[in-house]
Amino acid sequence: MDSLGYNCFVDRDKMDAAIRDLGPKELSGTELQELKQLARQGYWAHSHALRGKVYQRLIRDIPCRTVTPDASVYSDIVGKIVGKHSSSSLPLPEFVDNTQVPNYCLNTRGEDAVRKILLCIANQFPDISFCPALPAVVALLLHYSIDEAECFEKACRILACNDPSKKLIDQSFLAFESSCMTFGDLVNKYCQAAHKLMVAVSEDVLQVYADWQRWLFGELPLSYFARVFDVFLVEGYKVLYRVALAILKFFHKVRAGQPLESDNVKQDIRAFVKDIAKTVSPEKLLEKAFAIRLFSRKEIQLLQMANEKALKQKGITVKQKRQFVHLAVHAENFHSEIVSVKEMRDIWSWIPERFALCQPLLLFSSLQHGYSLTRFYFQCEGHEPTLLLIKTTQKEYPGPPSFPGGAGPPEIAWLLRGALQKCLVSKALPLPAAVGQCQVCGAYLSTDWSERNKFGGKLGFFGTGECFVFRLQPEVQRYEWVVIKHPELTKPVSLDTVASPSLLSHSTSLSTTTSSSASSDPADRLSPFLATRHFNLPSKTESMFMAGGSDCLIIGGGGGQALYIDGDLNRGRTGHCDTFNNQPLCSENFLIAAVEAWGFQDPDTQ
Repeated sequence: MDSLGYNCFVDRDKMDAAIRDLGPKELSGTELQELKQLARQGYWAHSHALRGKVYQRLIRDIPCRTVTPDASVYSDIVGKIVGKHSSSSLPLPEFVDNTQVPNYCLNTRGEDAVRKILLCIANQFPDISFCPALPAVVALLLHYSIDEAECFEKACRILACNDPSKKLIDQSFLAFESSCMTFGDLVNKYCQAAHKLMVAVSEDVLQVYADWQRWLFGELPLSYFARVFDVFLVEGYKVLYRVALAILKFFHKVRAGQPLESDNVKQDIRAFVKDIAKTVSPEKLLEKAFAIRLFSRKEIQLLQMANEKALKQKGITVKQKRQFVHLAVHAENFHSEIVSVKEMRDIWSWIPERFALCQPLLLFSSLQHGYSLTRFYFQCEGHEPTLLLIKTTQKEYPGPPSFPGGAGPPEIAWLLRGALQKCLVSKALPLPAAVGQCQVCGAYLSTDWSERNKFGGKLGFFGTGECFVFRLQPEVQRYEWVVIKHPELTKPVSLDTVASPSLLSHSTSLSTTTSSSASSDPADRLSPFLATRHFNLPSKTESMFMAGGSDCLIIGGGGGQALYIDGDLNRGRTGHCDTFNNQPLCSENFLIAAVEAWGFQDPDTQ
């Protein structure tokens, strides 16, 4: 090691240019909260020697398996594994998935050492099947290690972490793919403008988000990646989501309204990340990342579990070619009386990732099954989630007048008008000109409608925070659960409470199929992502997602209703509600031309 603490693997000139060393510092704080603040502030970012000491200390404190390979193991096995190969010709382990080793500021000796360390890790961790992030981690650690053996030990401790609440690096394709799905879900909720751009310019938005770890582990320059890794070692995996979301926000800010530089948005984002210094400093990147009011770590863990479960049910546990999301809505097979193929694809881009590869399955159509709420429930029960679509016939109706003596001629005429309207629609005849402009709105509903039966015939609300409402015509707008944008309204409860046997969910399973049979395995009935029981809400008005009775259907409550539909599927109204904090989705009082309910069908079950 030289005077600045650089080892023999580092190109000093490159290192000086990448990260200016301002000399040694001492680290006096030992409490986690203090370390958290120091890491975010970049306290050791400009002291090479201190960063090395901090890494050594933080990694040493990671709880690991009883038998975890250390530096002495490396010394024993490296000669046998490398053998007579020259270091430059060493193959990379299969689990890195052809990922290139980032050089950062390593010299040739350092680049060769990374390959040797990776091969020794593969020898000691035969259970690792997919870990494309590891080359970047090893390369970074080598900058701050005394020798190869110490770097090997650090990497092994990160991989051998056995604290279930402290996820560090994905080591299987299942874990990697579910993290990509989780990132896509987070983008959909926290970067809606960027998500809209991705949907517009990419053939398959899921493939774009599957690249998110590469942005961090490979494309980010060393000075940025090291700052991210500083915080990651203290705070864990959630930091990676935060930084990737911030990168996407900056990409959208810079590129919005500009033509993309290539036909491949994935390549454009990679190029942007490589040259991110032209746009934002490491400090501003982290500032943006921690300004995002993300779900709690426990809630994100539940989302990750839901995505893993969905992948397992689809049999996706090893790497395979993903289906394009656009293929989920086939132009030749899809037909709706309410929305076009393009509009359905737009809606599909909003739904949780674990359902995005499912195909739409028409469950109910008022034009096929009649204008009956009872028939609507019958067709939808046994399916979750579902998508509700409503097409109106006119901008607004005044509503029937009320007479103390009962229904008078005006009310009878109003009812006859509704019956005439249904007759005209069912026969595909043009409606009278006075009807006005049609409007389209709807809701994504997370829970099986059969849940309504648990309230003994009374109207009761159910569902989860994944529900949302939207309008498509005359303009597109989506409204999600108010807690997503205003997390200050609630405080999450512990994950232990969420997963306790007393809080098993008997209706809101995480299944991606449309089977009506409930699983008898308690593991299949763990409390779902964004279940209201996870949050200490000030009142019930922020969690009134969906309700159904014999005479009406309600979506969203508290101070009003986002959607109210009568039992004849004839009339409806819409207004602001506390649960979604929405504006009216169409004219406040409306007549219904058509109602559809769609389910989600796994392509393999067709």
